[in-house]
Amino acid sequence: MVVVASLTVAGLSACRSEPSVAAYVGDSGRITEKRVQQIYDDARTALTDAGAKGAVPISRGDIVKTLVSADVMSRVAKNENVTLPANLPLGDYATQLKLPEKAEYVRLYAESDALIRLLRERAGSSSAKPSDEDLQTVYDTLKAAGEVDPAMTFDQFKTQLPAENQQLVTTSAAVRDEVASAAGDLKIKVNPRYQPLQISVLDFQTQNGELRPLVTVPLGAADAGAPVIEVP
Repeated sequence: MVVVASLTVAGLSACRSEPSVAAYVGDSGRITEKRVQQIYDDARTALTDAGAKGAVPISRGDIVKTLVSADVMSRVAKNENVTLPANLPLGDYATQLKLPEKAEYVRLYAESDALIRLLRERAGSSSAKPSDEDLQTVYDTLKAAGEVDPAMTFDQFKTQLPAENQQLVTTSAAVRDEVASAAGDLKIKVNPRYQPLQISVLDFQTQNGELRPLVTVPLGAADAGAPVIEVP
């Protein structure tokens, strides 16, 4: 199992449903559609300047996820006295995202991802074992993705999972709980067009190199019958 830190997110309430707003974070924070468009246009311009052809490799939904995630993660990090390093490996993130390093989205994504990693490292001193519930979720997710032998039982999976990966699940679950608590306090609300969304605190890499969420904080589900959706 190959695991990497990543990010994503989500949640608009009936009393706050301006079409020009992509998401609300807390009582005063707003992510506007204009802001989302600015970041998308910036990525497209950066690609054009670099001589790249083809579609922009990120969507407006990706941008909303990263903006909300960046806000939530910065608040969690502040509570935990975690700060970003002076120099982030933006080149590595640019390669992963298939965008030029100068694109603003690369920096935003890198900052969010770095905070996730730092919080996981901080939680790494715990000697606790992963719960069966968390391991079951990991097992089910990997099995559905074809990353676990279909004949392998859950008990066999638990026994064979390397200690370092068990520790990753433990620390990621701890960070997940912190993020879920912070997100609940902020009453995050996201325009339904970007639902459902989630914060992923641990991803796994499939055999073809695709990143998929493994340990997540769900922040609501889409409801086509409602003009807006409020996160519980």
